[in-house]
Amino acid sequence: MTSQELPDSNQEILLERYQVQQELGKKAGRRTLLARDLQTQELVVVKILSFGNEFEWNDLKLFEREAETLKALSHPTIPRYLDYFELNSPNSRGFALIQSYIPAQSLEAQLKAGRSFSEEEVKELAKAILEILKYLHGRQPPVIHRDIKPSNILLTNRSGNSVGEVYLVDFGSVQTIVRTSSTMTVVGSYGYMPPEQFNGRATCASDLYSLGATLIYLVTGQHPGDLPQTDLRIEFEQAANISLGFSSWLRQMTEPIMSQRLASTEDAMQTLEDNQSHLRDRATNSIPKKPPGSQILLKKNASFIDIIIPGVGLLSIQTLTFIILYFFILFMMSIPLLSGDVSSLLRGILVISPGAFILICICVFGRKRLYINRQHIYLIYKIFKLERHNPLPSSRQEILRLDINKSDFNKYYLTIWVGIKKYVISSNELDIFTVTLLELDWLAHELSDWLGLPITRK
Repeated sequence: MTSQELPDSNQEILLERYQVQQELGKKAGRRTLLARDLQTQELVVVKILSFGNEFEWNDLKLFEREAETLKALSHPTIPRYLDYFELNSPNSRGFALIQSYIPAQSLEAQLKAGRSFSEEEVKELAKAILEILKYLHGRQPPVIHRDIKPSNILLTNRSGNSVGEVYLVDFGSVQTIVRTSSTMTVVGSYGYMPPEQFNGRATCASDLYSLGATLIYLVTGQHPGDLPQTDLRIEFEQAANISLGFSSWLRQMTEPIMSQRLASTEDAMQTLEDNQSHLRDRATNSIPKKPPGSQILLKKNASFIDIIIPGVGLLSIQTLTFIILYFFILFMMSIPLLSGDVSSLLRGILVISPGAFILICICVFGRKRLYINRQHIYLIYKIFKLERHNPLPSSRQEILRLDINKSDFNKYYLTIWVGIKKYVISSNELDIFTVTLLELDWLAHELSDWLGLPITRK
């Protein structure tokens, strides 16, 4: 393999075929060059791994794996493998990988040049990259990129209503083997790597995290590593002017606990599509009105939504059941009177009366309050001046989805999922704070509209 110079320039020729045009990038032991293939006259990208003081054998393994992976892939938005050879010349000693050249700038370069993206354009980018990941993750074994970030995503200029054509490049960190060994190399880029990747254990969900972090960079204009964090969660909402629904989707994509993250490209695409369908439905359909006769109080504005559900009341089935049960127990306990054991009866009355009285007070005077503002979500049970939070308050930014579930006994539940916590409103006649099905549907649509989340029915 030879390398030589042209008489009238400093342009190097590799393998007597690839004429170097310019250097695209350089880091320890590696160079990326733009070259012209003298046989086809096409521009190509040459990646060189050089032998030297900074050379490590693990670098060669990753370099060879990148070449093998590209050789096996065939997708219009991924660079094509063209050649791979050893370099042994006065100027270069090492290995070279030749791949097709894509005439487009990286997202990072475009952002630094002042290009901005609307929420719809970011969603369009997200879908395009998810389609690429669907192809990669669907291979056997799955191809995990492990280094998705703005500098590794290329984008052409806008064309009509399209944000441009999207490409995924740089497979130098790719993982193609499911590994169980405890000794693994950590690869990736700070700010875009999920916690499990720091431990050397990347999965398909790890690429989703990196994509989510990349999109956060687009909507905030800030490197994810520079944004504040709480329990390893990126706090990006204050810096992003996006809908609550899209914000929730990005939070699911960047959930640090892998089991709580969107697990696959299909899940991510479906959740994003549900979010967009919800927005279209909001534009075409009106929210159901409050059912006539409902005692539920609802207030909302741009800053909060406040729902107060009263207890079932004195004449409800639940309260009457408590009263009947109380008198039944009292009757059963009065039997000892026949044998003259009055003290047993009095002790029994003292035991059961407070409990029955409290239950009846809750049914008549109790209130269940769901309150959500821009910072927190609360579910409060209140009687007179006594309050109980169940579950405890959570950050509104952690709200993931809104479900309506039907149990095996034809009971319906409206659930707001906040991480693994559930904030529930039920349509169950055994619940002291039950609502009707019409009220449940009305409240679900009001919450969906305010949170910007679709309603998932199960």
